[in-house]
Amino acid sequence: MKLTGNPTTLAVFGAACFSGITLTATADVVTDWNLITVNATKVAPALNSNLASRIDAIEAIAVYDAVNSIRQFGKPYHYYVPNTGSAQAAAAQAAHDVLVNYFPGQQAALDADLATSLAAITDGPIGNGQTVGSASAADIIALRANDGSSPNVSYQGPATIVPGAYQLTPNIPTVTAPPYTFNPGINEQWGTVTPFVLASTNQFRPGPPPALDSATYSNALAQVQSIGAINSTTRTSDQTHIANFYKQDAELTANEAAREAAISRGLPLEQDALLFALVDIAVADARIAIWDAKYTYLFWRPVTALNASPDGTVNNNYSAFQPEVLTPNHPDYPCGHCGTVNAGVEVLKAFVGDENTVQLHTTTAGEPARLAQTLSILESENGLSRVYGGIHYSFDVSAAQVLGDQVAAYVLANGPAFILNSTATAPSQVGIATYPGITLTGVGGQAYRIDYATSLAPTNWIPLKYVTLPSSAPYLIQDTTPYSASAGRFYRAVAISN
Repeated sequence: MKLTGNPTTLAVFGAACFSGITLTATADVVTDWNLITVNATKVAPALNSNLASRIDAIEAIAVYDAVNSIRQFGKPYHYYVPNTGSAQAAAAQAAHDVLVNYFPGQQAALDADLATSLAAITDGPIGNGQTVGSASAADIIALRANDGSSPNVSYQGPATIVPGAYQLTPNIPTVTAPPYTFNPGINEQWGTVTPFVLASTNQFRPGPPPALDSATYSNALAQVQSIGAINSTTRTSDQTHIANFYKQDAELTANEAAREAAISRGLPLEQDALLFALVDIAVADARIAIWDAKYTYLFWRPVTALNASPDGTVNNNYSAFQPEVLTPNHPDYPCGHCGTVNAGVEVLKAFVGDENTVQLHTTTAGEPARLAQTLSILESENGLSRVYGGIHYSFDVSAAQVLGDQVAAYVLANGPAFILNSTATAPSQVGIATYPGITLTGVGGQAYRIDYATSLAPTNWIPLKYVTLPSSAPYLIQDTTPYSASAGRFYRAVAISN
């Protein structure tokens, strides 16, 4: 016998069971309402990424807790009242009620979306599911009612201008010649918003940006001056596309990548509910952590640094340097886009691995869809886009991506999760045992070797069993060997041919 083909690796945390190989790509109520949610946040007047990511997370939590109350598979985020009925209806109603609460002007459209979802229900009585969904939505809305996200506080600029201090930035290149307008810094309070999972807002605050007289700073400044200028001669055509493609709000990119990966695998409802809860919690908490750092360090943007006099003032009508992309009106360090996307995508990697091709779209007019061959390439392009666009330094990007990775790891370790062994509601004489494993969907008669590992770094795969799929229907393979639920396991299926 010989082994052929590329192994399909399935990440399993807390010994949870994740689906494996699938042949068809189908959306479900969770992915449907994720798309409805992110779209709802961008209906005029569109919410910025801070405000939108908060609502994305609230919706995803409501959906997860509603589905979990019926399917009873995981550790609740907050709401948990076991019930029966349609988990699909519970998910749709939960998402609908969250969005109607925050966007009452969109109720007619949201009601129509809910009717469409309910018409496709296939998993049980709708009424009970709707009741659970409404209760879950009301619970998380109440929990977040006083989380510090309002009232909004705008930053009006420094009392004294000194080199390195953040100043309000001009609306270049939206306006090509002076006079320019200078909007206040957005959401100064966001770094004090109550996190969804993080222990504190400054838990992963990076160290300060490099000193202005350091080689790190001068090299990064020269790089952005060269490659990020609107009239750059060193930026390639593809780099220009990257700069403009990824300038859309970062939470849109993270959520689309998650939808693409989830739909392509046909993940079941429970896994989708958990995936989007964790992705959107990580994204929202990363935004909070980033804003803590931004308004702590109040570091200036390249458009200011590259036009400033030695005393820090700008008196040249921003004629020395103009960026390719409009500079967002908030402090520079660290990069908000970079930490946001990394937080969400690192969570996604934990579910599906890095080797995933995703086709992404953008709200930037005229930019075609973009194919990322791996999730790491997506993260890299998103980070580099801010340097190519002339609005961030390279050290902003790296600091923010580390922060995003740290947030993702913490949310995966401390957020909602699958629960495998529970006897809390069972009679004392009854024992319940559950096992991790994978579900394969493929061609009947195909043989696979199933391997497991306790770590991917280094990868030490151990053969678990050989299986031949009896049919094309989903086939559950359980791992009944001794394991520690807290340690977690990874699985892969390797195709075998004679």
